[in-house]
Amino acid sequence: MIDPHAPKPELDPVLDLARLQEIADLDLFAPEVSEILSDLAREASTKLDLPLGMVNIVLDEAQYVAAHHGVGGWIAEAQGTPVEWAFCRFAVRDSAEFVVEDAHTHELVKDNPLVTEDGLRCYAGIPLITSRGHAVGSFCVAGTEARSFDEAEMQTLRGLAAEAIRRIESRRAAVA
Repeated sequence: MIDPHAPKPELDPVLDLARLQEIADLDLFAPEVSEILSDLAREASTKLDLPLGMVNIVLDEAQYVAAHHGVGGWIAEAQGTPVEWAFCRFAVRDSAEFVVEDAHTHELVKDNPLVTEDGLRCYAGIPLITSRGHAVGSFCVAGTEARSFDEAEMQTLRGLAAEAIRRIESRRAAVA
């Protein structure tokens, strides 16, 4: 028998319907989203000297690559990954930066196919939090070699993420 007074299990923020509605309201699958964000992904990749820069939108069952620099192969073709594989889901879930210096030893991702099959080794992601308080995705960089991220690099990512969310939000204002 279920105890009606027992605490309810906490909902995974990734599955939050208001967050998913925010993604729909922002129309983040429109082609112009990639156009307005790709230069930021390229800038992050260049400034941090990593092969991959991305703006990823985390849905309930998939991660959509809204804009990128350096992404190829099956991920580019599919325009994303299953949500279970998405490093960005941790940034969204916690509404906090998520950093992996060495994916081979990181407990949350060491068995992830992006690590074991595709060779992803390092990652730094900043959650994209809208003015309504919803983490819709992550602005991130990744690479195939283990490395740390210093405070200056994280500050660069934070600034680029802020610009990405500003551009995303400006579309809402333009459409409204």
